[in-house]
Amino acid sequence: MKKSISSLFAVVAIAGTVFGYGLVYGQSGSSISIPELLNLKPESKQDVARFNDKGVPMDSPVNPTEYYVGPNDVLALNIWTSSPVQHQITITPEGSLLIPSVGEVSVSGLTLEAVKQKVTSLTRKKYPGAEISVNLLVPRSVAVKIFGQVLNEGPTTTSSVSRVHQLIGDANALKTGQSMKDYFDRVLPALRAQASQRHIQIRHQDGSVQYVDLVKYEITGEGKYNPYLREGDVVLVPSRDDLRSSLGVFGAAGKQGRFEFVPGDSLTDLISMGFGFGPQADTTHALFTRLSPDGTRMDTSIVDVAAIRRESVSNIALQPGDRLVIRETQDARKNYFVSLEGAVKQPGLFPITKGTTKLSEVIGLAGGFSQDAYISGAVLIRSRISPTEASQEVDREILLSQRANLTTEDTSYYHIETALRIQGEVVTVDFEKLFVKGDSTQDVILYPFDRVVVPTRKYSVYVFGQVISPGHIQFENGKGYGYYIERAGGYAGDARTGDVKIIKGSTRAWLEPSETTIEDGDYIWVPREVHRPFSYYLTIYAQVASIIGVVATVALLVNSIK
Repeated sequence: MKKSISSLFAVVAIAGTVFGYGLVYGQSGSSISIPELLNLKPESKQDVARFNDKGVPMDSPVNPTEYYVGPNDVLALNIWTSSPVQHQITITPEGSLLIPSVGEVSVSGLTLEAVKQKVTSLTRKKYPGAEISVNLLVPRSVAVKIFGQVLNEGPTTTSSVSRVHQLIGDANALKTGQSMKDYFDRVLPALRAQASQRHIQIRHQDGSVQYVDLVKYEITGEGKYNPYLREGDVVLVPSRDDLRSSLGVFGAAGKQGRFEFVPGDSLTDLISMGFGFGPQADTTHALFTRLSPDGTRMDTSIVDVAAIRRESVSNIALQPGDRLVIRETQDARKNYFVSLEGAVKQPGLFPITKGTTKLSEVIGLAGGFSQDAYISGAVLIRSRISPTEASQEVDREILLSQRANLTTEDTSYYHIETALRIQGEVVTVDFEKLFVKGDSTQDVILYPFDRVVVPTRKYSVYVFGQVISPGHIQFENGKGYGYYIERAGGYAGDARTGDVKIIKGSTRAWLEPSETTIEDGDYIWVPREVHRPFSYYLTIYAQVASIIGVVATVALLVNSIK
């Protein structure tokens, strides 16, 4: 006896595996009997795989209280006695079950839960004291129709374990020959924007109408908002009408947005549509607004949504146009930091307190300057636009900077300076006075996202342009630019000696030699004399002669008049 029961359990396990797979994927079609399962040949296993691969994925197990049985559903009836009996029975086209030793049982229009109770009750009369179970093995296929805001309208076939959202997904599938880019860029977004999510209708064969609310189904997972499909169902997906009947939740909600209004909606429903509260939500002082029916007046009130959710305060029945703004609590504990780069002992990011931390404190946190730090060449760079802001802000700042009324000559130069400024504005700080001479007036307060760049000593000055031997010349404190040009072999033949420029190593500013002293890391630029053809000078001489002639003529006329 034990051996036979064990064998039966093995059979049921195999059946559960195969038919369970079919159930999960919404498989419809012909069933496979228990004897066939026990005698499967290798080639028939491939047939079972193909049978299962045609199914429809399910988002949860079948709920017996929501699932309505129908013709071609395959059920398993297990009677657990001393001699266990297992029947695989199919609902007839007339909506009946033919149960051996029990008889015909009408199950038309019943839920799976009701069928379980009815079959169990009748079977127990034949097998008193037996343990009886009834399970859905293979769900049927159903013929339905779908119309409205979907890509492919009309009749279709689906599984009885499919819900309405799956039918809509199938109806919006990519058409044969349609461009995938056009589908995802234009067609599908337009369908999603236009199709209602909360006013979908199902017209059943018996004339009853059921409404589908996919938003509430997404929130609650309750099948009543997104039922299983039955044969003969007609599904209508209407257009959205956000202008006349919409709700809004904004601010520190889990998901901001506008939602369609459905009679019976409450404030807690709206909060659920917004997926609750964000981490910084002020749940006791939300802003609730309601428009008058003619849209000319707005009433505003502060509501304690946390108390409403606890049911210690009465809920609010919503009306079209109602909006809820969940305020955000202010928290100054933000991740403010500055960056230290270059010749410090421990470069990297360092946390600061906004409006308090000074430059010397951060240098101290970095362990001070390294031995080869060029302190007088260090710079503090401040970003007008933080790295966390959107790139559109950079574009906006550039456009704002171009509103100035500049001359043609100044425009290109101003644009270059503006681009550099947006990359980072230099804060005027004399590092040598602060860290070498101890001048505390230079110890500025740092701002979030500041960058401190400390260059290493070059111990040289770079001379280039029209010199005999351009290159690095060892730095000598107190020496003028002439010393370095001489060390570079002197001027080349085409050198424009009167236009030599000093380029500062830290800021890259171009200065006249008389405006600065040569420092470690500076550059000396010697420009080249421009050689132009004789025709260029002939043109200039001709223009000058023409101007002189005009002036002389005017002078003679004036003299004659006098």
